[in-house]
Amino acid sequence: MVEKEPRTGGNSAKASSGINGAWTDTQKAQGITDSVGDFEQDTLKSGRGLSNSTLVERLAQQSAQSVAWLQSHFSLDLDVISQLGGHSAPRTHRRPDTADGRPQPVGWGIVSTLTARLSEQPRFRLVGEAQVIELVQEYTGAHVSVRGVVYKTADGKHHELRASAVVLATGGFAGDGGAADGLLRKHAPHLAQLPATNGKFATGDGIKLGMAVGAGVVGLEHVQVHPTGFVSRADPSARTKFLAAEALRGAGGILLNGRGERFVNELDTRDNVTAAISSACSSADTRAGFPDTDATGATAFLVLSQAAADAFGHGALGFYEKMHLMDRVNGLPELAAALRVPLATLTKTLSAHDDARSSGSADKFGKHVFPQPALNADQKGLYFWAVITPSIHYTMGGLRFDDKARVLHADSSLPIPGLFAAGEVTGGLHGANRLAGNSLLECVVFGREAGRQAALAALKTIKDGKL
Repeated sequence: MVEKEPRTGGNSAKASSGINGAWTDTQKAQGITDSVGDFEQDTLKSGRGLSNSTLVERLAQQSAQSVAWLQSHFSLDLDVISQLGGHSAPRTHRRPDTADGRPQPVGWGIVSTLTARLSEQPRFRLVGEAQVIELVQEYTGAHVSVRGVVYKTADGKHHELRASAVVLATGGFAGDGGAADGLLRKHAPHLAQLPATNGKFATGDGIKLGMAVGAGVVGLEHVQVHPTGFVSRADPSARTKFLAAEALRGAGGILLNGRGERFVNELDTRDNVTAAISSACSSADTRAGFPDTDATGATAFLVLSQAAADAFGHGALGFYEKMHLMDRVNGLPELAAALRVPLATLTKTLSAHDDARSSGSADKFGKHVFPQPALNADQKGLYFWAVITPSIHYTMGGLRFDDKARVLHADSSLPIPGLFAAGEVTGGLHGANRLAGNSLLECVVFGREAGRQAALAALKTIKDGKL
């Protein structure tokens, strides 16, 4: 494994809302009704008609066994289930806090557990701080196969590593910061000035490597802006934002503009929630902010009641507080003062939310799933609040691939022998908008498939006497 950074994980290690699974044993044990068909339709709907239906079908059909694989083979406790934006049922699995209240981020849990298991294998070797700069090609007449990589280590030396198969799992390009020669500025220039939740390592390296050997690409113009990146009180203008997990809204968190009013169905798809924030929270009197700083751009308040906080987990909330990303107050008057909105307005807003919740009907924003009440029954109960802003989060486009994780040639649409890919480096699965919880799932579903296909390619090479 050749890793660009000092340690493995990339943006997957930062994922916190969960991994989707339809009709899992955990859902059944908790009395949750779901189906693979419903999950498939939710994913297609989120993609705005641009998703590859074959890839979506594969993702949905293998979702339950993928969650089960993580649970049974790696003892990952994916026991907390939320219904996130765009989903018709609770199906996004994440880890609970530990017994002593420490958070267990699901992405880091998966990445660190799998890395530890790999390190036990005597034939496994991890090369860190090494950037792949070229795919080794082998020509047989007019046909080209990929037979390894050339990578550069921190000392500037180049190394060639021959292999019968290469799997690209290099992520997307949402962290290139709008570089002049970057994919973001080329394909989505209107977003280049937004902050991002990605690490600066996410610069589309694998996409560029694939294109250099003739791979096709799809949907590079489709870049997901996550509605809730934390605005840090310590550094409000920071270009890199810490993600305010979608699970915060899945647990019952609500969004308010700078006047203390709701303006959106918090559990709508990410693109719709982002659009609502940009529309309703961009003017001087509707932006959210801190008392000692001037808000810019589109900003909103994220508020959790005591019940929502309990559902989300206090371990992660405590971490957010330590990072100065979230604050807590006692009672509604303190919350109104912290948000600098009239108490009467805030009371009216939260009461209207809870009235709709009690009625069993959709509210005026189309919200019909209300995980928790917005008002605390205890007048001194805790409220948690933060300032959030839309931030570049994920790139739906990437290398064109098939349901066997084979990268396809741009001209022939046939598989490029020896080249496989999984995760955000690929395109076509998510269409115009990724559904929450599908990123970790695609890594497991298509990552496992890429591994299987790469192993078969290696066995064929051995059988043909070419290794």
